[in-house]
Amino acid sequence: MTKITITLVTLLTGFISFAQSQGNYIVIINNDSIQADLKNELQYKTSSGEELTIKIIQPDILTYSDDMISFSYDKSLSVSNSKIDKGIEQCMIMKSTGNGFMVQKYRTINPSSLTQLMLNEIIKESINYGYSKTEKKFKKKLKSGQTIEGIQATLTYKGEKEVYTVATYGRKDEGIIVVTMLLSEDYTNDKGIIELFLETLVIKE
Repeated sequence: MTKITITLVTLLTGFISFAQSQGNYIVIINNDSIQADLKNELQYKTSSGEELTIKIIQPDILTYSDDMISFSYDKSLSVSNSKIDKGIEQCMIMKSTGNGFMVQKYRTINPSSLTQLMLNEIIKESINYGYSKTEKKFKKKLKSGQTIEGIQATLTYKGEKEVYTVATYGRKDEGIIVVTMLLSEDYTNDKGIIELFLETLVIKE
């Protein structure tokens, strides 16, 4: 199976904003730029002479949020955003092992009927290679109250196992497709990535 590595550059803005660049951070205060590293304190003197002590700390669990969804993820991971087609956007977290998840956001159609089509597309290479497949229904009530429903497919081949879940939630002219992927490599360790995502996923009405 193809392994995917994603790189994300994140920009946060506010009274104090910072952007990551080559392992360092730039803190911007009243248009003054100061280089800093995570967890290291730095001193800043305001125009009025007040001394400020500033320390940048990144929490272990971060939150991705846009106008349609939000979810939590580990700080060691990166969210990749892309536009698939007109009215279709995708955000994804994928490790080099192939384990991870993605959410496709549809703004012009209800994608609820695309579950099987999406699953078939994702697993076709493994099936062609010789993996056997079993399927079962999948249902998960989200933190925001909606329920996503779909299919979980388990593929096996000579002791190797791949587990794929495709689930959807739709309403008039919009909705989402959720896809999770767990391959044999680092299966146990990466299962927590999927669990955290599903437990914190919110669909904004």
